[in-house]
Amino acid sequence: MPGRWRGFALLSLLLSGVAGAQGVPSVDGGVADVSPVDGGVAEEAPALQTVVTGSRSQERVRESPVTTEVITRAEIVASGARDASELLSARPGLVVQQGFSGAGLSMQGLAPEYALVLVDGERVTGKVDGDVDLSRLSMEDIEQVEIVKGPGSVMYGSDAVAGVVNFITRKAQRPLGADLRAAYGTRNRLDLDATGETRGDAWGLRMSAGLQRGSAYDLDPTDLGTTGSSLNGYDLSARGDWRGSETLSLEGTASFSHRLQRGVDLGAGSAVFDRATRDNTFASRLSPSWRLGQKATLRTDLSYGHYERRYLRDQRNASALDSVEDTRDQQARLGVQLDARPGSHAFVVGTEYLGEWLHSDRLDGGKGRRGRGSFYAQDTWTIWEKLGLVIVRGGRVDLDSQFGFAVTPRAALKVDPLSWLTVRAGYGWGYRAPSFQDLLIDFENPAVGYTVRGNPDLKPERSRSYNLNVEVRPFGDSVVWAGVFQHSLRDMIAASLQSEGEALRYSYINIARARVRGGELGVRQSLPGRVQVELGYTLTDGTDQDLERALEGQARHRFTAQASWRYRPWGLEALVRGALTGERPFYPDTNGDGVADSYRASPTVSLDARIAWRMPADGLQLFVVGTNLTDAGNPDDLPIPPRTVQAGVSTRF
Repeated sequence: MPGRWRGFALLSLLLSGVAGAQGVPSVDGGVADVSPVDGGVAEEAPALQTVVTGSRSQERVRESPVTTEVITRAEIVASGARDASELLSARPGLVVQQGFSGAGLSMQGLAPEYALVLVDGERVTGKVDGDVDLSRLSMEDIEQVEIVKGPGSVMYGSDAVAGVVNFITRKAQRPLGADLRAAYGTRNRLDLDATGETRGDAWGLRMSAGLQRGSAYDLDPTDLGTTGSSLNGYDLSARGDWRGSETLSLEGTASFSHRLQRGVDLGAGSAVFDRATRDNTFASRLSPSWRLGQKATLRTDLSYGHYERRYLRDQRNASALDSVEDTRDQQARLGVQLDARPGSHAFVVGTEYLGEWLHSDRLDGGKGRRGRGSFYAQDTWTIWEKLGLVIVRGGRVDLDSQFGFAVTPRAALKVDPLSWLTVRAGYGWGYRAPSFQDLLIDFENPAVGYTVRGNPDLKPERSRSYNLNVEVRPFGDSVVWAGVFQHSLRDMIAASLQSEGEALRYSYINIARARVRGGELGVRQSLPGRVQVELGYTLTDGTDQDLERALEGQARHRFTAQASWRYRPWGLEALVRGALTGERPFYPDTNGDGVADSYRASPTVSLDARIAWRMPADGLQLFVVGTNLTDAGNPDDLPIPPRTVQAGVSTRF
């Protein structure tokens, strides 16, 4: 065993040997909070919380054989996060990457295209450059976030190589109620949120709306270009549920968002471009379910997503390089799943069909379409209940209209050898089907002098992954966890550069191989004075095995920390969180000669904070939120928004 792995394994064993008796796991949602969340119902104790992402079936988070991290509604509110990118930016093992396509999510050292983002179990429509922009996902309507790291293709198919993040929307809980929230701050950032809900004996309906405004920002004031765009947007959503009888129930959701962003780009030869992007996203889901007995449920899911983007570039004082590009992405899924619990087994068996249609000016022929039929099955077998010994065996078969068959098995194990110790281990295969852009892109950038051509002969990328996690609960208010993981990928899709006279041509080929391995250590502890602290460390060792170099943009070391404080008699609460990210390697070709001009970006420190005061008399809450207080970021390799401070008020009726 290499020296660094021997040392990490020894440290993991030492942590797992901490003595103790009882407790609740940090990664399972935090310390129980019996006070009202947002003035509503009490938050459920972590040991009793249920999750659905790991097995696509409801289960207690403590009993889940797949390690699942939960961010509760209370933690979402306390963080002050306005969107998913801000919420996940300081989580251990997760990195939010800002780029042309927005804020993408990197998990366990793999790029954003290897992480699957879901809302209520449905894929988010509208990838740009292979990524889902997390800043499109507002937090005012999210009840909890479930994070499953490691291979998830056995349940979800393509893209779930590094893991899955599932955003669960809020249900109506009160007979009649409403919430209002308003915040304003630097960069003219304005956020307005409103929700209303009603619940009867057998039904519930919740509706929400949000408005966002913000100015552009520039991390390099020496030129006319802007680093980040201005924002004008709004979103609408609704969620309803109905129970027709003891056996029949129905859930449905619908949402629409509109975002208009403007910025300034610089091109070759001192050309200046005014850029505007308009994004419209619609998503809907309808899920009837039938109870077939005390231990069996049949559920049907029907979803449809529609994403439209118009991208406009207007050259100042000229029109030769003006361009308008339209993209329309549609996605529909029909799934049927049976959950059954005979004896000591819990079976999940399902089939689904996913259809995708993309119309874009950048595609050869202007459009692409494909369908993917799937069958999956998983058996969770409780062998020894007293010991908490559970074995998971599962597999999935996908038949893609373009790539044929893909088989992705998975095996997992959970055991509770002691009341304060839980061990989970897993192994699985994964794959990622090439995107329409990889296959069919036909793009020319005359301002810079290069073209990009897709490759319709690409094969899916394949992966083999394993993970081992140890969770120790030495006391009732403390948790220590440690884990190791490895992903081995082959047939990775990489850009290939070819010269065509004075122009450069990029295409895509299956050539790269990579191995990413690492580990996580963390602890959550309650301290005197009603303070709770959480510390985390992530080691990531990612290697491009063909080029024999570290993966671009991936830091080897990352530390995260969070401290929260709450004093209910005064209605005060505060939270501070931050991350220290180590050096990151980059390999740009700055002069176009085909040779990388490599460098290492300096370590960075980010810091966010929120303080709030709830007035006991009228239920108003005043708060101040600070984001990126250290003002980290630069226009070259860390184009994150600069320091932002907002003050606001929220209330509940």
